[in-house]
Amino acid sequence: MTAFLQESTESANRRIKFVLFTLALSVAWIFSSSFLGWGWVTAATITLIILSLNLLYIYRYRDLWLGHILLFGLAAGWTELLADRWLVEVTGTLTYAPGGPFVLRSPLYMPFAWANVLVQLACLGWWLSNRFNLPLASLLIGLFGAVNIPLYEQWANGANWWFYGNAHMIGNTPWYIIGGEFLIVLTLPALMRLAQKAPAAWSPLLGIAQGLWIWAAYALAYALIG
Repeated sequence: MTAFLQESTESANRRIKFVLFTLALSVAWIFSSSFLGWGWVTAATITLIILSLNLLYIYRYRDLWLGHILLFGLAAGWTELLADRWLVEVTGTLTYAPGGPFVLRSPLYMPFAWANVLVQLACLGWWLSNRFNLPLASLLIGLFGAVNIPLYEQWANGANWWFYGNAHMIGNTPWYIIGGEFLIVLTLPALMRLAQKAPAAWSPLLGIAQGLWIWAAYALAYALIG
């Protein structure tokens, strides 16, 4: 039995309020950035702000569980670079705006941005899985992810972060991206249950698995929807 199971209701409620705050901040930032078009600097800035807030929260409240989820998210974010490379080079549907440092075919901020998003959605998925059965919690967070992440995709064009083309689109977002992001987020409650019962070393390993699943989810959605 891990220490995570004995945490107080106060700690769990404080964490979910913090996560909802960072989620609202992220959405408000990219929405505002979509009117400015300042490019990668605004993307890197909000990524650094949210990452710093996560680290400060972990340190301030000694929140080991959030620390595990952040390790999970960072491992997934760096592994996701393979999916980005596939989207850019193979499908030809994703283009990142030039400027700033790149890793493979992605801006340097992207692995950390994915880590931030996965921390938010994994925490919400974990919260839902403690209130509903696993299939329902997975479906609910999957649907939330299929709405929340595409908001970033929709506004990223105006912010001059990245854009899509050569695909069936709704607004600035391909349909297959929406389907892929539903599949990506669908696995989070189950993975959080595994992480909660496993040693700390499993968190980055599960993150790598999630990063590979991101690639597989996009490939499956692209094959089905195009």
